[in-house]
Amino acid sequence: MTDRDDPVEVRLRGVIKEVLSLTCETHTDLGRAIGMEGRLVARRQAGTTQWSVPELGHLADHWGIPPWCLLSDLPDVLLALPEERVAELRGAKGHQPVHFKPPAAAVAA
Repeated sequence: MTDRDDPVEVRLRGVIKEVLSLTCETHTDLGRAIGMEGRLVARRQAGTTQWSVPELGHLADHWGIPPWCLLSDLPDVLLALPEERVAELRGAKGHQPVHFKPPAAAVAA
């Protein structure tokens, strides 16, 4: 059974995909960081198998965010991601830091 149509799993995989893109990490990098083979990360991201709750905890710890953020909308995840952690992960892959925080909402006077 796959979870391709489960909206929670689809959202989760989308958030993970976007964070991986931001941090310039591969499935192999992420697997190594959370103690899993890269091919297993790929299977979870393809929807072949589901992410487990403990695995989500490891992902969140790796990125320095609360685990429940992974089930949020991408802008909320970006707000929670520490810029220093993203810069560290990008730097490890030879990439420059990027500004990724959404602009602050204008306050009405």
